[in-house]
Amino acid sequence: MKSTEIAAFLQLEHFGEIIDVITFASLSNLKENAVVFAKKYSSDNLSIINGKTKTLAIVTGEFKDKIEGSYIISPNPRLDYLRVLERFFSPKEDFPGIHPSAVVEPGAIVSPTACIGAHCFIGPEVTIGDNTIIKPNTTIYGKVTIGCNCYIKAGVSIGGEGFGFERDENGVPIHFPHFGSVIIGNNVYIGANTTISRATLDATIIEDNVKIDDLSLISHNCHIHKNTIITGLKGFGGGTEIGENCWVAGSTIQKIKIGNNSMVCAGSVVLRDVKPGTTVFGYPAKKFEV
Repeated sequence: MKSTEIAAFLQLEHFGEIIDVITFASLSNLKENAVVFAKKYSSDNLSIINGKTKTLAIVTGEFKDKIEGSYIISPNPRLDYLRVLERFFSPKEDFPGIHPSAVVEPGAIVSPTACIGAHCFIGPEVTIGDNTIIKPNTTIYGKVTIGCNCYIKAGVSIGGEGFGFERDENGVPIHFPHFGSVIIGNNVYIGANTTISRATLDATIIEDNVKIDDLSLISHNCHIHKNTIITGLKGFGGGTEIGENCWVAGSTIQKIKIGNNSMVCAGSVVLRDVKPGTTVFGYPAKKFEV
């Protein structure tokens, strides 16, 4: 494709020579006829870009009039580079349909545009929306509703009973039966080997655009609000609530509430509610103040 086609797709202005773009590359391994991005200006980055005469660079405004070849000025080069990769270079490895080895129980509602991978199990009370991709060896059962355009990686378990017990008169733990459901919105990403448990009586809820990394645990009655990102190896006990637009890299225990637009730094253990717009870190987690 021509470099001007990429600029038109991004709805941004094209500068310099019009070149053919046939691949993509990083700054550390730049190639001719590749698209590359630089999110920060430096003389080293400029030198690398100018070292290849047939390169399309997506860069910040500081690079303007300093690049000798083809370039696009972007307010967020990394984001626009991501968009270019998805639009022009991403392989189409998942196609609508149900793999022959998958088990979809009678009663399940699966969109004809969804993709169900090998050796998946889909229970009879499950609903899966349009264009959702479910990778191999995933188990979804109980009362589960999954929205459109979700991406669920391999080995995920959704809808199983949570870990809730009450001791009887003799101190023996008795399992609390879980009759609730799981509701997952649109554009949700769920990492490999993640477990999402159904609620005890009501619903475990994951709202639109939530992104959950690999090896995470979302326990019964959790509620994760829209646009929140959760990094890997996280465990949220029953009743935890995470607000909108949060970034959670630490751990929380049950019935903690993290307010909107907050950040929990890596390695943190949250023992009390976090107010909106707050960054916390440490063990126990405390408010970060510069």
